[in-house]
Amino acid sequence: MHVEQRIKERLKGIGLSDAETAVYMALLSLGPQPASVAAKKSGLKRAHTYNVLEDLIRSGIVQEFTKSGIKYFTCLPPQVLVTILEQREQELDARKKKLLEVLPDLEHIRNPAILQPKVRFFSGIDGIKQIYEDTIREPKKDLLAIGDFDHFFPREHSRDLNDWMWDYCQRRAKRGVTYKGIVNKSETTDLAFKRRKGERRVFKMLTNTDMTVEINIYGNKVAIISSSRDMVGLLIEDKPIADTLRNFHAAMWKKLPDYR
Repeated sequence: MHVEQRIKERLKGIGLSDAETAVYMALLSLGPQPASVAAKKSGLKRAHTYNVLEDLIRSGIVQEFTKSGIKYFTCLPPQVLVTILEQREQELDARKKKLLEVLPDLEHIRNPAILQPKVRFFSGIDGIKQIYEDTIREPKKDLLAIGDFDHFFPREHSRDLNDWMWDYCQRRAKRGVTYKGIVNKSETTDLAFKRRKGERRVFKMLTNTDMTVEINIYGNKVAIISSSRDMVGLLIEDKPIADTLRNFHAAMWKKLPDYR
């Protein structure tokens, strides 16, 4: 991937719009400039550029100053982007702690007579990510899985998506969730096996088995994920279904050899 395109993707990944990214990169390469110059470099109309600059100033990425009666705009050092992300993480952690304080009260208020959704359908990259995130919301619970790592966000999807998957695995391990997988032997699964200790994985091995869909069993839920082509998934919340598949997993676990 071209360096400039990779930079644009990373900036968009932290929440900058296409226009904000264009103006930011224009100022970064030109240095302090009036809005008219930033507009010409970024390919935006001047009025739009002013609005974008105001947003970047509010975000703490760009500063404004006046020289000889003319307004100039300049980028702060790129390291500021990391600082902003760290501040967002701290704010999110603080909000999460406050929410957790009232969660028991919210559960108490919830009317038990209201039927809760039992099956949810997800599609697209963001939908699949939501399912994986749900698997680690209950800490210190085993995640029972059946699948083939060759089909977990394979190469035809973006590198960012594969990086996200490995990051998810590390976060899962830090939360004390052990992945117990009945997995098909493949090159990608070999790589996951080598990293098993750092990511809390234990494997039982299948060979020459075509498994393009992954099944995850945790708590009272079963997640069925197809991320190889269609990027769709089902999340089923039902104790009998989860228990049945959990018992099936346990029976298979006893009969299969350790991964090697």
